[in-house]
Amino acid sequence: EMHPNSFQGDGKLVDGSFINPVLSMALEDAFSNPSELMEASVKSNWMNSNHDEEHHPTLLPKGVYATQLLTPSGVSHIRTLLDMATTSGIPTRRPNGMNRHGIILDPNVDGAVPVKALLNLVEEELNNRVVRPVGRMLFPDRVGCEDDLSYFAFTIRYDGSEDDDNDNDDNDESSTSKRDVKLKEHRDASIVTLNINLNLPEEGYTGSEVYFRDFPSADDDSTDSSVPENNYEWDVISPGDDENGGTVQFSPGMAIIHLGAHRHGSLPISLSADSDKNSSSKRYNLVIWLFGEDGDVRIAPYEKEDQMTVAERWRGCNHTQEVFAFN
Repeated sequence: EMHPNSFQGDGKLVDGSFINPVLSMALEDAFSNPSELMEASVKSNWMNSNHDEEHHPTLLPKGVYATQLLTPSGVSHIRTLLDMATTSGIPTRRPNGMNRHGIILDPNVDGAVPVKALLNLVEEELNNRVVRPVGRMLFPDRVGCEDDLSYFAFTIRYDGSEDDDNDNDDNDESSTSKRDVKLKEHRDASIVTLNINLNLPEEGYTGSEVYFRDFPSADDDSTDSSVPENNYEWDVISPGDDENGGTVQFSPGMAIIHLGAHRHGSLPISLSADSDKNSSSKRYNLVIWLFGEDGDVRIAPYEKEDQMTVAERWRGCNHTQEVFAFN
């Protein structure tokens, strides 16, 4: 576990080992000299493929990109800051209407955690330097100049540990009523979503894959983020029923990015195979939603001539955005 003195006052790691150094260098080069060549280097770190247990590359769902975003010390960094925040006695509220366990990281939301180091980490290290320019780069026809300037960040925790008291059998969900075990299919209230796994290497669990339906088409103008009336569970439907859908299994420090309009959910979590009954089997994630002013989420795609230029994606549409230096 890292000591709080390992952090600067703004939440950065003193040794600069927060973000995967290969990705960090590619991002720095793109900010310093925006070009198609520099973007190609960044894109090479956000592949639309995953690796199974035998390290064979497998395609991720269409429109979902993954990278090893955080170093092990970066994961420990965030977890330590979160532990400090949650044990501070500051009153908090549930992060959203679907997840019961987690905290909100936003200076303007009642019930959020107003810890400066955490807020700086989300705003400067993750929003400005990662998710905003990368989202613009990967989805150039969906994200414009004013579509991603606001954000909502929160943590979530899925818990697959066994309950001590299962005497109440009247309700088949009674034993999990106090835990988040899975997440039903939904859309996010965002233009782009970044989802980062915060598990430490020794924190194992089974299941809890994130599943995605077909990539949202350009003419899908639905703004309803709830579960449809005819919603069905992924675990009883073959992934092949969605041509471009599929599942993603997280690993520590891994991040995925996708359109908020892309329907998805989480399969049930359970104890890992080598865990005993008393083990803690949890998945911890940090989620960031980007959207426009007043919560606006644009649906219609941009024509080619109206899309942002490479320079605008990295410097802002007025070319006044700060060029970030990675320490």
